[in-house]
Amino acid sequence: MTGRERSAYLFLSLLQARTGTSFVARIGDIPVAEIPEMSAAELGHRVRMTERAARAFDDLRRDFDPTAIIDGLEQRGISAVTLADPEYPERLGAVPDPPPALFVDGELPASSYPAVALVGSRKASVSGLDAARSLGRALGERGAYVVSGLALGVDAAAHEGALEAGGPAVGVLGCGIDVVYPRSNRRLFERVRENGAVVSEYHLGEAPLAWRFPARNRIIAGLCDTVVVVEAAEKSGALITARHALDAGGDVWAVPGPPGLPECRGSNKLIADGAGCIWDVPEFVESVAPEPPETASTDEETSLSVSVPAGLPEGEAAALAGVGFEPTGVDAVAGRSGLRMQELLSALALLELKGYVHRDGSGAFVRRAGG
Repeated sequence: MTGRERSAYLFLSLLQARTGTSFVARIGDIPVAEIPEMSAAELGHRVRMTERAARAFDDLRRDFDPTAIIDGLEQRGISAVTLADPEYPERLGAVPDPPPALFVDGELPASSYPAVALVGSRKASVSGLDAARSLGRALGERGAYVVSGLALGVDAAAHEGALEAGGPAVGVLGCGIDVVYPRSNRRLFERVRENGAVVSEYHLGEAPLAWRFPARNRIIAGLCDTVVVVEAAEKSGALITARHALDAGGDVWAVPGPPGLPECRGSNKLIADGAGCIWDVPEFVESVAPEPPETASTDEETSLSVSVPAGLPEGEAAALAGVGFEPTGVDAVAGRSGLRMQELLSALALLELKGYVHRDGSGAFVRRAGG
C-alpha cells in the first residue's frame, strides 16, 4: 500500500466520525487514494451522499493535513493504524465494515495470541459481575488478551479480573482515546492502557455520542477469536457484538442465567440458538487459550535462537531474531520478539535499511542469508 492510500484511509476515518456514515463499504471500485483529491460533487456522482455529508467532506478536504495529524499523535505516544498498514489487525479486517483507521495507545494483540471479548450488561447482577471477573482472571492467567468496552458493569469486572492476574487487556472506546468515559473508570482506563491498549476508531477529543457505542462493538468482535456474553437482556449491545463476531467467523459463547430473568434473556437465547454454554470456567479457558505443553524447544524456537550480528541495538536484535528465513508476518514477528508494535516497526525499518531483512510482495518480512 502507498502513503497516499494510508492518508486516504485516515481521511475516511475522520469523515466517518463527522458524519456517522461508513464510506469504506460504499466506495466500490473507486481507488481509495483518489478520494481526498476529489470534490464532494465528484464523489457524489459515484457514491450517494447526503447534503450534510457532502458539506463535511468538503470542509475536511480543505483542512486535511495527514502529516500534521500523524506527528501530533506520535508526540503523545499514539499510533494510527489504517487499512493500508500491514499491522492492521487481521481479525478486524474480516468484519464486513472494518474501520478505516484505528487510534491506538498501547499494544494491540498479535494474531498469534488468544484474544477473548467479555461483554454484557452495564447493570449486571452480583453473580454476573462475579462471572465476568472470574473469566477475566482465568484468561489473564493464561496470558490471553481480555477485550471489552471499558464500560461499567461486565466490561469493568472483566478487565479488573484480567489485570488482577497480570494479564493484558484492551479497551475499545466509543469516543476519542484521550476521553475517559465513564469518568468513574479513570483508574481502570489507565491500568488497561499500561497493560495492553486503549483503542478507538475516533480521533482525539471526539465525544462519547450515543450512536458511537453500537458502532464500536464490531471492533471488539473484530479484535478477538471468541466473544463471550456474560449477562445481557434481549436488546443489549452485547448481542450486537455477538452478531459481529458471527459475521466475521468467530466463536460466540454465553454464561447461562436463571430462566425467565429479564436481565439474562438475551444471553440465554444465544445459548438456545447454538452459542457455546460456559458451565465450567477452567474447561472454557482450556478450549480458547490452551496451556502450552511443557516440552523441549520446537524446531521453530530453535531456528529463532540463532545468533544475530554483534553490535546491533537491543531492539533491532530482538526484531531480527523474530524474523524467519521464510516470509513472516509482522504479527508473528511481534509475538516472537516481545517488542511493542511501534518499537518493532521502527526496528524492522532500520534492519531493512541495513540489509538484514527484506519484504516480499505480500509485505511479509524475510531474513537475508547471512543476516
